[in-house]
Amino acid sequence: MATIAWLHLCETAFVDNCDRLCLIGVTHRFPVPALPVAVHHVMLAGRVVDARPGEEIEVSVAITTPSGLSSSPNDPHCIEISNVGEYVLVTLRQLPLHEEGIYRFEVSLGERSTVTLAIPVLMVSRAAPVQVH
Repeated sequence: MATIAWLHLCETAFVDNCDRLCLIGVTHRFPVPALPVAVHHVMLAGRVVDARPGEEIEVSVAITTPSGLSSSPNDPHCIEISNVGEYVLVTLRQLPLHEEGIYRFEVSLGERSTVTLAIPVLMVSRAAPVQVH
């Protein structure tokens, strides 16, 4: 039975010509200057283990806001799921972030295996320019 061994959120992920997974900009938090904001492009990358040869795997994605609501881009074309070898790659475009707190990204293989990634969204202020005399 296929399961997800791990899941990461990053700026981009791809499998190179040597079948190596490349993760760029792995992140564990979203510092944002203001809310609401839409994140232009992020990806979820997960490793699938114990899949049988030829097994069809149904992958689903859910995003939950800190207040418990389901969050998704307005356009269904903003979520793209692909299986590349032993990896599942989920591209999220124009991801809406409406509030501070913990956003939960959940990737499921059918109804058997689910992995949740908790990512805090924090407002940060811009640094004030320092005057030098």
